[in-house]
Amino acid sequence: MFSFLKAKFHWVILLPMIFLPLMNSRLGGRYWQLNGGRLLPMSESQIPGNSGVIPPAMSGDLDGDNQPECLVSGGEALQITNCSGQILWVSPHGWRVSETLIADMDHDGSNEAVLLVWRAFQPWPADRFMPYGGRIESHQNHEGQSCQLILIGWQKDAYREIWAGSALANPISNIMAADLDGDGLVELAALENDYDAKQKGGQLTIWRWVGFGFSLLDRSESRWERLTILGDGVHHWLFTR
Repeated sequence: MFSFLKAKFHWVILLPMIFLPLMNSRLGGRYWQLNGGRLLPMSESQIPGNSGVIPPAMSGDLDGDNQPECLVSGGEALQITNCSGQILWVSPHGWRVSETLIADMDHDGSNEAVLLVWRAFQPWPADRFMPYGGRIESHQNHEGQSCQLILIGWQKDAYREIWAGSALANPISNIMAADLDGDGLVELAALENDYDAKQKGGQLTIWRWVGFGFSLLDRSESRWERLTILGDGVHHWLFTR
């Protein structure tokens, strides 16, 4: 479970990917659906022909004014802008924002910027006085960097860190967000690997917000290098390869 938990740049807007055709499962990939909290494999023939790749959302209304904001990447930093060049928020120094998207990840009716962040390992504050501290000491790579999921949202008339997970036991990548089981609530899909792993990707994992953090719904036994979400405008599926 996710713990219940926080020069000059050349700025480039992260544009959505153009429509891509369905990948062929015969090339070593696999289709998945989420049903009853479990990942179930599917055949290519079960995917509707009008389905296409759904890229992570890089723009959306974050502050409730019915106007879109945009996520803009520059090196390892991230900006939230008004989509017309005005900077509204900048990620703190020391954060390496490796991936990001916009979704209502905590199911409160408002979108958040979902950031996958690498930053210096921080132990639990309670470890300073607990008799057996250091329980998450291994949640970092050899450089002392940890992987964390952080939600940035509009709160009290400003963009704030509204939730931050502690250092993940295993880093994730290829984060995707969509209503995968048709219940009207967004789930988080990601590939989970080991710190300092030499291979890319990892096991497919599905996570759901449970009040003040994320709970693991399911994890594949197999390992994959890439993750994609497919949709037909109503339903969503996963594709790994």
